[in-house]
Amino acid sequence: MYSRRTLGIACWLAANLALAQTEPELAKIKTAVTENLSRLPNYTCTETVQRSQHAKFNGQDHVLMSETVRLEIAYVDGAELFGWPGSAKIDESDIHKMIEGSIGNGYFALLSHSIFATSFADIEFGDQSGLDGKPAVRYGYRISKNTGAYTISGEVGKAAVDFHGSFWVNPKTLDLLRISAIVDNPPPVVGVKSAESVLDFERQSIGGSTFVLPRKAELTVVDDGGAENLSHLTFASCHQFVGESVIKFDASTDESAAQSAVKAATMPVALPDDFTVDFNLDSPIEWGVAAGGDPVHGTLRGAVQQGGRVLLPKGARLSGRISHVALRGDLYYVELVLTALDCPGSHADLNGRRNGIALKDAPLIFTSSKFKLDRNARLTLHSRLLKSIRNDPARP
Repeated sequence: MYSRRTLGIACWLAANLALAQTEPELAKIKTAVTENLSRLPNYTCTETVQRSQHAKFNGQDHVLMSETVRLEIAYVDGAELFGWPGSAKIDESDIHKMIEGSIGNGYFALLSHSIFATSFADIEFGDQSGLDGKPAVRYGYRISKNTGAYTISGEVGKAAVDFHGSFWVNPKTLDLLRISAIVDNPPPVVGVKSAESVLDFERQSIGGSTFVLPRKAELTVVDDGGAENLSHLTFASCHQFVGESVIKFDASTDESAAQSAVKAATMPVALPDDFTVDFNLDSPIEWGVAAGGDPVHGTLRGAVQQGGRVLLPKGARLSGRISHVALRGDLYYVELVLTALDCPGSHADLNGRRNGIALKDAPLIFTSSKFKLDRNARLTLHSRLLKSIRNDPARP
């Protein structure tokens, strides 16, 4: 018969024996993950973010907002960079400058690097209970805010935070399967009560080699008003990029001689401070298909003129992207960002202007349960130079 003291010693010995047995395995896991990170080529993926905001009223869950955003994310020399699909470059390091509200980054490699390739994480063995019905070994970890590994941004400010979570690995291949991250006591300045992420991985092929890459992620943030913000991220069409890729950090370095010649032959057009022109939408915008960030194009139905002189002819091509295609309450909103007007030999920049888009003199707001702007839908662009409306109370 064992005494309490004997049982206590036995439990202590068992726990430390288990810890000693897992230390070599943990070392192997760290080596496998860091080796995968070190081999990662510069590559890019299309990231689709499905976002929604929920709140409870009288015990019922209500969707306050729902939208889908699409962007390009690149892993370049150990850093994450973002850009819009179809744009000439992917060079923004701060995703919050592209997407408003609750959104996370670090999913490509930065979170994995903080846990496995640094001394930031305190790691302890969890269990071998598996993951989604498949064999898996789980470890727990904790990282201090002093490392700066996790930062939360709010409307007022941002702050580094403590966080903890778990990671799961395949016991045979040592492939990373999942990482969870839970923020500990976020400071009031960020306006967040809680934040939790779950990131899933899978082995994929890039450039003829296989790597363990992120497959999807879930981010749940509860703000200080009690609203729950959900983001579901998926990564697709991942591929290695080389010199002729669309990713440009210095436009001049990647430009071919032919591109330079075309650019030199294109004359900039100075637009009127204020003009209105109708255009046809070149591709449909449909709820459930289109996403914020998707390219959008149109064709002018009439010329842009000034003083009787044609600056851009009928048929000139209008370019931009969808800013938002969102459900807010019972209304669907479509917002476009138009950036350029082009025709052979001429280019007009629409940045730095307030570019309003209307359908039959009404904003792009719909009340139907499902809407679609068909191809060749007739829209109106009213463009005003910002400096000419500096006293306009409606200035954005």
